[in-house]
Amino acid sequence: MKIKSVSIKNFRALKDVTINFDSVTTFIGPNGTGKSTILRGLDWFFNGDKGGELTERDCSFGSVDEGIEVQVTFTALTDNDREALGKYAPESASTFTAWKRWNPDGSEVLSANAKSYPAFNKIRVHNSAGDKKVAYNELRSSEPTLELPSWTNQDAANEAMVAWETDHIDKLDEAPENLQTNFFGFNSNGKMSGLFDFVLVTGDLRASEEAQDAKASIIGRILERSIDRTVVDEEIAKIVESSRVAQQKVYSEQFADQLEKIKTQLNSVVSTYSPGRTIQVAPSDIELKPPKTTFDVSVFDGSTETAVERQGHGFQRTLLISALQVLAESVAASTEGVICLAIEEPELFQHPTQAQAFARILRSLAEDPKKRIQVSYATHSPYFIEARHFDQVRRLTRTAGEHPVVTIHSASVNEVKSMLTDVVDSDIVGRQLGTFTVGQLSAALFASKAMVVEGTTESAVFYGIGDRSGAAKLESKGLAVVPTNGKGSIALAHAILTSLGIPTYAVFDSDSGFEERAKTNGKSEDKVDKERASHVAANRKLLKYFGIDEVDFPPQEVGDKVAIFGDHLEAFLRSEWPEWITSCSSVENDAGVSLRKNQLAYRTATANAEGSVPAFLNQVMKKFEEV
Repeated sequence: MKIKSVSIKNFRALKDVTINFDSVTTFIGPNGTGKSTILRGLDWFFNGDKGGELTERDCSFGSVDEGIEVQVTFTALTDNDREALGKYAPESASTFTAWKRWNPDGSEVLSANAKSYPAFNKIRVHNSAGDKKVAYNELRSSEPTLELPSWTNQDAANEAMVAWETDHIDKLDEAPENLQTNFFGFNSNGKMSGLFDFVLVTGDLRASEEAQDAKASIIGRILERSIDRTVVDEEIAKIVESSRVAQQKVYSEQFADQLEKIKTQLNSVVSTYSPGRTIQVAPSDIELKPPKTTFDVSVFDGSTETAVERQGHGFQRTLLISALQVLAESVAASTEGVICLAIEEPELFQHPTQAQAFARILRSLAEDPKKRIQVSYATHSPYFIEARHFDQVRRLTRTAGEHPVVTIHSASVNEVKSMLTDVVDSDIVGRQLGTFTVGQLSAALFASKAMVVEGTTESAVFYGIGDRSGAAKLESKGLAVVPTNGKGSIALAHAILTSLGIPTYAVFDSDSGFEERAKTNGKSEDKVDKERASHVAANRKLLKYFGIDEVDFPPQEVGDKVAIFGDHLEAFLRSEWPEWITSCSSVENDAGVSLRKNQLAYRTATANAEGSVPAFLNQVMKKFEEV
């Protein structure tokens, strides 16, 4: 089984949210929007108070009277899951839902919907066997067609009711039922033990804590799944018992004469006061409990052994990551069970190349059905986002005010394809996504606003215009200019970003001057005709997408959603900003580079160009910041 969806109510920043989960679920958004709160809410649901007990301060905005609730729905149930869950996941059910509630009095209740016969619920609600007996007998009298056996004890009565329900599935209704407190939890006797385990690695978690051989630690889970201690523990128990017997024998041999003397003296006196009674004095029975086999983890740096906590943050995080990978592999090696790896800031303390590698490893684990791994993380790094998996991103935003509201934005592939009807063929959406690199669309998902442009030349120029007001002016405002590798990908990028709740502006070239350039470059009429058809098709599709009247070569304009260059950006700059050309030449001469081979140098040229930025470009920038 895997998590299908999670609902959280009244927990810290999350007043009332519902989140759908995938094989990999990525939470992004500004600080304070509740990314980590989702993971910690799930940790409380599955693992209890490992991170500390909930208090009134955990309620949203002081709403103590409402309590806190986390509800989890599971899907992809296996036969083994159904067998273990029993009445909570009958054969007809495709999902299993459980919820945990913290009440204002500090009590906690774990519940799930169970298929049951409504009349039997009136019996099951009673706590004492006597009350259950009365209710049971009343039901036997009022509904003799049930053919319930006579009451003998409550266990037999429960078995009789369950047997009847098994034979009459069509007469059962769903009803909430409280679950045992150890229903979840690794290494417990609960039904979910070994079926689904949730492991949270928080940003402040120390590797030394997870490197201990403890029940809930990562190393403990690895050892529990990988090492069978049964034989060793049995042998140790024999040794301890042999030691106990040997000690008892020593006591008897050494103290026998002394104790016999004391006993004789006591009995000679006691008999004068209480005839017929005697005193026995003997060594106490020795109680020796065999210790459980445990293991220690340490680090060898060269030939020097050190404790894990003595290592730097980077190495400790590496150890955690390595342990997670091994844990995932140990799950794959076991016969049953799914593990959900939840990681807060997986990029923390990691070298960029290590972060990229970890991201790929996590995804490969989650996408391999044989591994039975589900992954979720809260991140600020584009390394952990792939454009082709935009549908697995959950972007959180938060309103301002006394009671901020958190909204979770997501976009499905079908939703985006629907937005692109008659603009981008659905069968090539995947191929277009493959053209976006980590530094392009993925990075834009972290922006508060985005502008999608055709290429790196355009993005460099607009960033350069921002730099004229201050270094990295656009980035400091959370604004991103996204190159899409061509006009044909602008609509797709715009659809994805807007679906994820990111206000997005677009800029593209009309390319009306292409024919003159083509002839100047000596292209044949046939090639010119093909190029014209390509430009016309691309222009019309974008105009259709943005709801603008379709023409072959639209005029230059700045609209509310999109700006269009009459020809292309460089032609505009050569015509409207001659100082920019001079600046480009200066950058090429000073740096010894060709702008054609190093287009990002356009940013420097734009930032340093003399003269004023053309009014059209200023209008574009204004619309971008207002979108």
